[in-house]
Amino acid sequence: MKKICSLFLVMGVLFFVAKFLGIFEQKTTAEQTGSTQTTETKATSTTTSNRETFKQIKIGKEDTTLYADEELTTRLETINGGELTEYLSEAGDSYQIKTNAGTTGYLAKTAGTVLTQETQSQPTSLSDAVIVLDPGHGGEDVGALSNDEQVEEKTITLSTAKKIKAALEAEGATVYLTHETDDFIQLGEICTFSEEKSADVFISLHADSTEIANEATGITTYYYYERNEELAQTIADGFSELPLNSRGITYGNYQVLRENLQPAILVEMGYMNNDSDLAELVTDDYQEKFAESLTNSLIAYFNE
Repeated sequence: MKKICSLFLVMGVLFFVAKFLGIFEQKTTAEQTGSTQTTETKATSTTTSNRETFKQIKIGKEDTTLYADEELTTRLETINGGELTEYLSEAGDSYQIKTNAGTTGYLAKTAGTVLTQETQSQPTSLSDAVIVLDPGHGGEDVGALSNDEQVEEKTITLSTAKKIKAALEAEGATVYLTHETDDFIQLGEICTFSEEKSADVFISLHADSTEIANEATGITTYYYYERNEELAQTIADGFSELPLNSRGITYGNYQVLRENLQPAILVEMGYMNNDSDLAELVTDDYQEKFAESLTNSLIAYFNE
């Protein structure tokens, strides 16, 4: 009897040992599988883009000083707040940069931020392009007024932007409006929107005004960076057949141009306080002709 009990005792011990080893083996296998999955996830997350990058220094919100030396003792000139400058090098407490005006000098590191950007290739066809349109003003910001104060700039810019959007989309372009209803958008948000959409061209639409009524007439196209001068000129040349004359291109220190990482221009489509200009600006016919001219200019720009 004792032998039988001993035999059952031994068998019980062996059973529990075998069960324990089985559980341990399963747990070890599961841990190994989990480790493999974690490694694969990490490998995927470290995949990076093959596009080339470049550095810029963005000036802070306030205008600041460019110096001739890295010790920041000899003043050269003032740089506009928000300007994007070319990064050259850095040493100590300063960056060596090249400004939009073409001046090379030194900037205090506390006065700028390093931006690392990927290069963006320009499409060779409008149908492959992303266009961001910004109808100037909106909401409580009505913009300029007509001489009788009955027509607001924001109404004309939004109406025209929608017609331009339709004309561009008919040619296959991808088009975004910074706002499609009567809303006020902060200027900084407009620049961010342009960057988020990776705009190949950003165009802000406005209607001008002067201190003296009926003093000026026509369309003016503005750019800030020299690299966008060709774009501005191509757009301005396309307005030659419109009822309102093109006044050509000129430098414009506007935030939506100065702080925009994408190719950007601003167009004043005519003068709100010129009665003859306004008579054109408010019509669907003029707005559609304007949209057609802008579309044809962008076709030419990307083809070039």
